[in-house]
Amino acid sequence: MKKDKIFLIGFMGVGKTYLGKRVADKLALNYYDIDLEIEKRVELDVNQIFKEKGEDYFRKIENQILLQWDRSGIISTGGGIIQNSQNRKFLSDESNLVIWLNPSWKKVKSRIINSYRPLVLNRSVDELFELYESRIPYYEECADLQYNGSRVEALADLIKK
Repeated sequence: MKKDKIFLIGFMGVGKTYLGKRVADKLALNYYDIDLEIEKRVELDVNQIFKEKGEDYFRKIENQILLQWDRSGIISTGGGIIQNSQNRKFLSDESNLVIWLNPSWKKVKSRIINSYRPLVLNRSVDELFELYESRIPYYEECADLQYNGSRVEALADLIKK
């Protein structure tokens, strides 16, 4: 069975957007970002949504968008999309290919520590690491494949296989 929806999952800062866009270009596939879809629907950027409406509201919209997803291509998800059991069930459907981008914590930490991501702003490094570790079982549950690298060509080759 050809899997035409390729979801990229993983913690914030793993490269879902960066790699997703470039791999989609390389494989001549459409590219989508769930966070951008949320921003379009709510007409606020992610940081504003978290600040003005809260994380629960963001997750509710994220869930609605994912469960209605019907477009093929490479789809970058938010790092916390896997926390919802309905989302995990949807992602695990055999018609989807789910790739867990999973570089080392050291690499992830270096990418997010001074960022303005809403879940980073009020957390210590230890709290971020706890959040990272708490999500690992969910990523494992959903993933068809795991990719630990950062090379566009290698990820594209993995998807082609």
